[in-house]
Amino acid sequence: MPIHPLAVVDPQADVHPDATVGPFCLVRGKVRLDAGVELRSHVCVYGRATIGSGTIVFPGAVIGSDPQDLKFKGEDSEVIIGERCLIHEYVTVSKGTATGIMRTTIGNDVLVMAYSHIAHDCQVSDSVVIANGTHLAGHCQIGRRAVIGAMIGMHHFVTIGELTMVAGMCAVRVDIPPYMIAEGSPAAEPRSINVIGLRRDGKTEPEIADLREAFRDLYHDRGATPLREAVTEVRDRFQDKIDTPVLKLCDWIEDHLDNAVKGRMQEAHRASVVGGRPATGELRTVKCRACHHDFLAQVRDVATMVACTRCGKQQQVEAAR
Repeated sequence: MPIHPLAVVDPQADVHPDATVGPFCLVRGKVRLDAGVELRSHVCVYGRATIGSGTIVFPGAVIGSDPQDLKFKGEDSEVIIGERCLIHEYVTVSKGTATGIMRTTIGNDVLVMAYSHIAHDCQVSDSVVIANGTHLAGHCQIGRRAVIGAMIGMHHFVTIGELTMVAGMCAVRVDIPPYMIAEGSPAAEPRSINVIGLRRDGKTEPEIADLREAFRDLYHDRGATPLREAVTEVRDRFQDKIDTPVLKLCDWIEDHLDNAVKGRMQEAHRASVVGGRPATGELRTVKCRACHHDFLAQVRDVATMVACTRCGKQQQVEAAR
């Protein structure tokens, strides 16, 4: 039976005939459940929320609840979850806020393990794994195929690059570049290249060797050389290898050096109520220059750095007019 007789489903909800709503579930408000979605039991979904086809939500999860943010004033924000995701027991996903992009997004093929929290305005890209008991504060951005270990506390506005693995039980206070393994106490920092993750993503052995060499020059053997100078030297050395991930790593680090506040790129665009730039502007669809994905970003009244919700690549967009 697609909708169990002991479930409560709002008449406003759009439930596909092939979706399943198990016993003691609550679906309230403007919720869309696509084909093959399965709410196992005791799941709460509050609108506005969209859950993509083939996604399974396990008992006790709460999707689309109000943000745990004192600035939230009941604005009509939303949660969007992609296709084929696994949202495990007692995971909470809060909707967006007016001081962010008005939506919290989770991409396709994402695994979120039990007791984790994804706060308002977070953007989780495709094929990410978030392990048990990990808490993402508001406005965090997680790049494609990143792996976030268990029992991690992540500071708001942190950006994690694609194919990065963060070890468990870390405090993540600042951005982590792509392709890294990061760990440390009290704060995570890059330790090595994520070789296994790179191989799983189809990177060649020469490309991985290039990243190893770049990592040594940028982090291990840099000595007193300023990071910006080291990035320039690495970029000059690999400039002829157009498709090498080393150049993408250099782009990411340069973006970070140019835009980060307190070690976090997104921190530069915080709303004025918390001490950042004014939150004037508009929501605009932006096309990623790296992967050509269309995504929604809040464009300010100054030129703004935004991150693609699929690949995590940062790019500048012109000021809102």
